[in-house]
Amino acid sequence: MKRHIPNMLTLMNLFCALPALDAASRADFHTTLFWMILSLAFDFLDGLVARWLDVATPLGVQLDSLADVVSFGVVPSMVLFKIAVTYVPPELQLLEIVPYLSFIVAAGAAFRLARFNLDVDQSKDFKGLPTPSCAILVIGIPFIIEVVGREVFQLYHFVIIPFLLIWFMNADFRLFSLKLSHADSFLWLKGVFVLAAVVILVWFKKAGLSAVVLLYILLSILFYHPTKSIHHEIQS
Repeated sequence: MKRHIPNMLTLMNLFCALPALDAASRADFHTTLFWMILSLAFDFLDGLVARWLDVATPLGVQLDSLADVVSFGVVPSMVLFKIAVTYVPPELQLLEIVPYLSFIVAAGAAFRLARFNLDVDQSKDFKGLPTPSCAILVIGIPFIIEVVGREVFQLYHFVIIPFLLIWFMNADFRLFSLKLSHADSFLWLKGVFVLAAVVILVWFKKAGLSAVVLLYILLSILFYHPTKSIHHEIQS
């Protein structure tokens, strides 16, 4: 029974993704965010519990990725689609194809998760943007529009954004994880990020979600260079 506990948590991640998808299809993004937060919580807990109980299995790894495709691939695709639809001018029916580009984010997420399962070099950090971070970036967009106004985006942005997200998820640049260890030479960077993220979310609330993920990417690109750090530790 004990070995099935992490898998049940993973299935709860998938379960929460379905009402999130339903809410996103109705453009109810506040409810979408609620269910997405629950998915994120279960996604975090399944791995934590598997390690704590020492019951991690290949089945659990595959199940986790299958759940994540829906939670952090299909759901954000639907969010983008429902936003992009509102930007299509009624008189230009040819442009109605643009919102459908949003669904390639789900395909990009599936590819990223398949690569992650085969890559043994992502145990301490990430290669490319993790799918949960991608989902947070996307779910922040409707709240930016809610605060700033529709003028902040144009239809062409919804051509660029899906391809940009796919590139972020599948690029080879390194991003730090928030896992902590005593020998971690990047604790300062993680501390700066967490502090800045809290300030952003307190100040901007839901409209700050996308900014937090963009900050995470920026800090990783500018300051997270693990090979240099390892080389320095070997020399010292």
